[in-house]
Amino acid sequence: MHDMSLVMVMPTYNEAGNIVHMLESILDVYREKGLRGWILVVDDGSPDGTGRIVEGYAQDHREVILLERGRKLGLGSAYIDGFRYVISEMDVDAVGTIDADGSHPPQTIPSMVEALKAGADVVVASRYVKGGRWGTSLRRQIVSRGANILARLATGSKVRDMTSGLRLYRAEALKTIRLEGLEKGYVFQVAILYELLRRGFKAVEVPFTFKPRLGGSSKLGLAEYNAFLGWCLKTLYRRIVV
Repeated sequence: MHDMSLVMVMPTYNEAGNIVHMLESILDVYREKGLRGWILVVDDGSPDGTGRIVEGYAQDHREVILLERGRKLGLGSAYIDGFRYVISEMDVDAVGTIDADGSHPPQTIPSMVEALKAGADVVVASRYVKGGRWGTSLRRQIVSRGANILARLATGSKVRDMTSGLRLYRAEALKTIRLEGLEKGYVFQVAILYELLRRGFKAVEVPFTFKPRLGGSSKLGLAEYNAFLGWCLKTLYRRIVV
């Protein structure tokens, strides 16, 4: 796998208790599997000092890059700015996304790289294919399953885990998307996958186990869920009626 380069984009907001563990875990995977990889942390001015921790860590680890945005602007917005940075400033084969809370095990990255090398344009780490599992509360599972049913209905996609945030995109595929036109919130994950599928790109799912966050609390609130529902309803209407 030494011939594929990648960067994992990791949005952060108040993840001071988790960030070093995640950075070290990802870098360990890179080293163990011979991957030429980087980590781009997109921090939204975390009051708990997450950005400062990453800045200090990056001084001794050239593979870690900090993009500090100064204030909370949203998950989708963080991915958009991260992707823009990678496309304009870095020369890599693949761009991934991963959460900073520990719910996405970095040990899944190698199998995602293999799927990309085998011909996929986007690889989704999935909880809903054979071998995929949940390690969190029943309530979280119910919310996720409901969101995925809605997303698949709205988009007509056969991808089973439309909302998974652990992904790997072929950089050339990402460059075809007008990132500025995508949703800025939680629904970004569904929206960008839908755009890629509409353009004929191939999506493949690999199994992973979604784990409980290491510490801290979820940033998703009622407004995000409402925005997700609104986007899905609008997309379904446009796809079926218009």
